[in-house]
Amino acid sequence: MKKCLKVSFAIIMVVLVIALSCVSAFAASDLTINKNAKASKGDTVTYTLKLGECSDKLEGIQMYVFYDKDYLEIDAESLSLPELRGAVSNANFGDGIAFNWTSVTDLVSFADTKTLMTVDFKVKKTGKTDITYFITEMYGDDMTYFKDYTLTNDISVNNDIVVNSETPILSEDSALNNKYQGSFTNYADGKGERNGSGENHVAVTGVTTLPQVTASAQVLDVTKDTQTPITTIITILGVILVVVAIVIVIILRNHYSKKTDETEEKTE
Repeated sequence: MKKCLKVSFAIIMVVLVIALSCVSAFAASDLTINKNAKASKGDTVTYTLKLGECSDKLEGIQMYVFYDKDYLEIDAESLSLPELRGAVSNANFGDGIAFNWTSVTDLVSFADTKTLMTVDFKVKKTGKTDITYFITEMYGDDMTYFKDYTLTNDISVNNDIVVNSETPILSEDSALNNKYQGSFTNYADGKGERNGSGENHVAVTGVTTLPQVTASAQVLDVTKDTQTPITTIITILGVILVVVAIVIVIILRNHYSKKTDETEEKTE
């Protein structure tokens, strides 16, 4: 009976190991993008960012799209900004994709949802990754930032739509956000401060630290630079003095110990 139980238990363990191996192998065969899109190595992924529900016409925009170059290889020639004629873009920007556009005579209406940007990627390896965005500036003819807008994104794999009109993922990388923060306010729900609501309507902003090129700033910098070596010198001198003091104490102690021994010998 015991032998039968042992055999049964061994068979069950083998089956479980094989099943788990199959599940792991299956999971590892996909790249998950933005939580809901799955693609395999070598697939073409098309990311489309859309803008709509804008109460004002667009006069200018500066925007960045970030992606992990370990997982996705961009097709630079595929980058398209169909509504922004004459836009300046860089598909091989160091941190991802950068583009900006402005026109005081040919403003664009995004009252209805339209494609703002679309680009293709080739899947390099499997795992999990996100394509995110961050807007530095987006304004109308009053030159203040948009307060009514809705951003959505589509994701296609080999021309088959797998994500349709979902909220795009806003960058949460503080280093990037600090680097590219402008006057525009980004919200995690992809909406503006007037038309957004709910627990996901959270402002995500960076902190810009612009250098102050003033006389007082230069004086402070010089003072700071000169304090560091002085402190170091004082510390070194202090250590040397302590060492010298210890050596003197040891010498004096040995000297007086020797004299005491000689006195005791004479007394005897």
